[in-house]
Amino acid sequence: MKQIKSAYSDGAYDKFSRLAAQLPQKSVFRPYVDIWQFRFFQKGIEKQFPDQEIVWRKADILPVLNKFENSWPAETLRRDWLEQLARTAQWDEFAAQRELLRYRPDQGVECADLMYAANQGQLIRYKLNAIVSFDKRLPKTCRTLLKNLYKVGGVEAKDLDRHVLQLIGNNQLTNAIKFVDEFDDTAWGKAVNSSTLRDATSNPDRYLKSASANSGTDLYLTGALARRAVEDFSWVARQIEQTHAGKLSASSEQWLWAHVGYRAGLVWNRDALSYFKRSNPEVMSQEQQEWKVRSALLLEDWNAVLQATNEMNPVLREDRAWSYWRGRALAEAGKVVEARQEWIKASSPFSFYGKLAYEELGDTVMAPKRPELLTATEIDWAKKHPGLNRALALYNAGLRTEGFWEFNLQVAQMTDRQLLAAATWAERNQLYDRAIAAADRTETEHDLGLRYLTPFRSNMQAKTQEIGVDESWVYGLIRQESRFVTIARSGVGASGLMQVMPATAKYVAKKIGMSNFKPSDITEIETNLTLGTSYLKMVFEQHDQSPVLASAGYNAGPSRPALWKRRLGDRKIEGAIFAELIPFDETRGYVKNVMSNTVAYSLLLNNASTPLKQRLGIIYGSK
Repeated sequence: MKQIKSAYSDGAYDKFSRLAAQLPQKSVFRPYVDIWQFRFFQKGIEKQFPDQEIVWRKADILPVLNKFENSWPAETLRRDWLEQLARTAQWDEFAAQRELLRYRPDQGVECADLMYAANQGQLIRYKLNAIVSFDKRLPKTCRTLLKNLYKVGGVEAKDLDRHVLQLIGNNQLTNAIKFVDEFDDTAWGKAVNSSTLRDATSNPDRYLKSASANSGTDLYLTGALARRAVEDFSWVARQIEQTHAGKLSASSEQWLWAHVGYRAGLVWNRDALSYFKRSNPEVMSQEQQEWKVRSALLLEDWNAVLQATNEMNPVLREDRAWSYWRGRALAEAGKVVEARQEWIKASSPFSFYGKLAYEELGDTVMAPKRPELLTATEIDWAKKHPGLNRALALYNAGLRTEGFWEFNLQVAQMTDRQLLAAATWAERNQLYDRAIAAADRTETEHDLGLRYLTPFRSNMQAKTQEIGVDESWVYGLIRQESRFVTIARSGVGASGLMQVMPATAKYVAKKIGMSNFKPSDITEIETNLTLGTSYLKMVFEQHDQSPVLASAGYNAGPSRPALWKRRLGDRKIEGAIFAELIPFDETRGYVKNVMSNTVAYSLLLNNASTPLKQRLGIIYGSK
């Protein structure tokens, strides 16, 4: 099966066909092989007509979808067909097929939904900000949506400018040019010279010194300044106020101030909030709105925290994180009743801010009541579930990505009891990461032992006691690092349960006297735990015995927390604010999840836990 997948990925049709013919017709892998074959055929047609919008014929695709209903390849095939139907305005068929989609839509289907809603006369303007502010290449359907709306006045030139600027600000220069070129049949596209835009953003210093900086559309000037802000936001702030005062449109200037604030916020510059205040929330991306709040938290300016959270877009405003901080800001203003309302909305026993909200309400996070034991019938149902068994077969065949998505599709619409049965089945088959994924989805019946699995317990107890680290913390870290997949390997080469980097493993092995260590041993459970816990202890001792700093250092490298502490100078801030200010999305989420997991594991293993806020502690700056 891996060979078939490889042939499909390589576009080697003859090899694919030869191998596929050897697969039994009743094979559990048939949905994958037959749908890959369908896609091969359709790709051939698309190559013959590269300039046409190809839509799969209903007579060709429906038999395939019906035959392999409730499989991941059929789900993704329907997704792609839905986008084709939307781009060609076949709305009756779109509506019929959209009801059959089982898994949450991807960005392309979300844009297809907006196209359908607009066709039905619904207002969609308030939903467009996430698309306009997206800072990577948009799916084809989203680009079609923006072009269609621009042609009928649904979006303006300044909205398209803003999308291009978001791409430029994220160093997506090639994609910015591609986007402009795709609009060459519109008034906006004709007004923007993609060659000049390329020159302005690829060499902003040269462009800003040229006479061109004072002529034409301000998109070039704004783009050049946006590029310079990555290196020197303070210089750009002065340029906006002095050299280029009055040369930018209101929307471009507001966006640029938000971009400057964002760049300043990432390095904990205390002027970031003042930059953000010169912008307008309506032109800010979601990320910029979040960093405005973080910039206020850095200064512990609670009035600004309240204002910034209130100005967020409606969906973002209801996120647990911002409800929690809005509650804190309201409490600082003496509005206790309103603060409690925010914390009640945010409270949850399973999330970082949910736990903190619980604690602000004066409650103690407790383990949820255990659900009734699964019956033999319920367990047998999971055992015989065709989709779950297909996922297991894919994992066993070495197709982990396909197994991952197949499992996720199967549990997407399960009831709590079915989810618990699927999680139990997955645990028994050592699919620990999928067991956690299923257990995490329950809404009312929660099994803490399934959500927070404790495999390899004897190894873990012995090793954490030997090294002298908190077992709950290590379990919480592993749950975030690898979800207990012993063969897990990250994109940067980290391996095993505790995702130890090869260079780190070599360093730690030498440090602790593991003379017989070989790089090939790194995924072996005992070795990985020894190296991982030893390294965690080193980082913990290096960083004031703070689990927040140590968790951050374990993920981002031990030098990062030291840098962030220096940025604080002689100040001190609470651990929750420090965690929220971490400039790397991955590390910020990592630290929050590890610390939240630690509380849950402490409840599970010790039947008691130190409150999360207390665990986070106070972080002291350094010079």
